[in-house]
Amino acid sequence: RAFASESDAIYEEVNKQNLRTHYIGLHQESTHKKTATFGAFVCFFPATIEGGEFLIADAAKILKDLDPKIAQEIYEKKIRISVSNLDLDLLANTGPLKDSLLNGAKEAINTIVAPKFDMDLEMIYGADGKPYRLQAIEQIASPINRHPITKTPLWFCNIHNHARYLRDNRPCNVPEVGMTEVYFGDLSPIPHHILDHINEISEKNIQHIPMQSGDVLLCDNYRILHGRDIFQGDRYHAVTWFLSGFGIGPSSNQKKDADGGADKPDNFLNNIINKFVVDAF
Repeated sequence: RAFASESDAIYEEVNKQNLRTHYIGLHQESTHKKTATFGAFVCFFPATIEGGEFLIADAAKILKDLDPKIAQEIYEKKIRISVSNLDLDLLANTGPLKDSLLNGAKEAINTIVAPKFDMDLEMIYGADGKPYRLQAIEQIASPINRHPITKTPLWFCNIHNHARYLRDNRPCNVPEVGMTEVYFGDLSPIPHHILDHINEISEKNIQHIPMQSGDVLLCDNYRILHGRDIFQGDRYHAVTWFLSGFGIGPSSNQKKDADGGADKPDNFLNNIINKFVVDAF
């Protein structure tokens, strides 16, 4: 993601023209390994024609409104999120070399690409039924978490944004390589009736925030899910992520910023989150 101000670790939100008609569903900025504590979202100018409202929802209210049976099922089965697709159908007709080529591609991506994202990804063929599709899939995670300070149970899950079924049924123009998916923890598909229910409850709790130039919205990333509506025209919003808060301080090895010297602990998380944890586009 492009910087709005690199020295301040402020990053552009998804303002690109080629993604203006892509609806960004509710999510927390997190992976199985990393998350932010706070986010500061700033509006430099809203969409010049229409749309682009910032979306937020209370994770505690979503959890409270979910059907208890569905919440129990998904909590017990856990989830895994696929963050990328690589279709290798061209290797289907390579005869006796097919298996070695498929394994070679998998190992190359796992060795060269995956470590750059520090997301503990597993490269798996055919999880979605397409035998030559290689997906980068995160480890098992719980869709329900407790707030680190208040201990309030929260819906801490990116299904509303990442589930392929939901993306396919709303405005989405992300290229196939950037399409995401959410499975149960055993990589079995999540039934559509569960996804429909999660979508209904998520939409019920969404608050549309029509931010104006100069507005800054501070969000507790554990308690508040966020997203963005489609827009027309130009739009310029930005975000920065913070680790400190709730009395949680950075460890000593997090106190060096990208330049290796300045004592800017928050910049460490900003750089990690925004380089490696942004939505899969």
